[in-house]
Amino acid sequence: MGRTGSCANFMSMLGGAAGASLLAVSAPATVFAESPAPIPFSCSFAGSWSSCGFAAQARSTDRITGVEVAGMHGVRLETLPGDEQVAGSGRAERTDLTLSQEETGCSQGAEQWWTHALFFPDDYSPPQATAADSWPWGVVFDFHQTGSEGQANFQIDVVGKPPELQFSISAGPVVSSGVPGSPTRHFPIGPIIKSHWYRFVYHVRWSAQSDGFFDAWVDGRRVLDYRGATLYAGQGCYLKLANYHTPVGRPVSVVHAHLVRAATREGLGPGP
Repeated sequence: MGRTGSCANFMSMLGGAAGASLLAVSAPATVFAESPAPIPFSCSFAGSWSSCGFAAQARSTDRITGVEVAGMHGVRLETLPGDEQVAGSGRAERTDLTLSQEETGCSQGAEQWWTHALFFPDDYSPPQATAADSWPWGVVFDFHQTGSEGQANFQIDVVGKPPELQFSISAGPVVSSGVPGSPTRHFPIGPIIKSHWYRFVYHVRWSAQSDGFFDAWVDGRRVLDYRGATLYAGQGCYLKLANYHTPVGRPVSVVHAHLVRAATREGLGPGP
């Protein structure tokens, strides 16, 4: 089911760089009805995040707050030191929002367009290598597989020093662990720009076979042109707005905004 009301804002315009202030009708037996068009989903975060259908994976819901940045409503996800052992995070710290598979609409053969906005505040602290974590990493958005194990089918990672963004895709017959040497594929985006609204646009066909694809634009620039499996066999996926990372010893925040799914590019509103 799609969400409307305070969550709907199909024509929201995104700001540029700015500081953070923070039903199907049965057909007769002799007639074959066409499949209905996917019901769009939209959340502007002008109301509560829960009214858009999200569920929290967090030490406490006070880590999740509505904010306004450069005139655009968003949701701020914050982790504090010690926010570990959250929804299977182990030693990693997590404050995520999850959307159900039904609301995400991710299943074998589904084709979708998505857009969302992401903001790193000036005080954002990226994951860093320590004696306890020689492989630092962070995840700020993903389409997570419905199975109990493995790497998300698609995610935006924070990696490296200096920190950069990358896309990762894990799909096909082997459920990937995501560790170095695994079948996960990585696609660089570029350095992190703080106090900047990133706009991501995706065109995806969800499939566990070779007919899947995932195209992505970042701030109007085409970054990803992937052809191949986008799901694990026998699974679907669900969307997550994330702030999930190895510990850094201080609070970490990211802001998400303007999440829209549509059947066509035009349904997303103005943009690349």
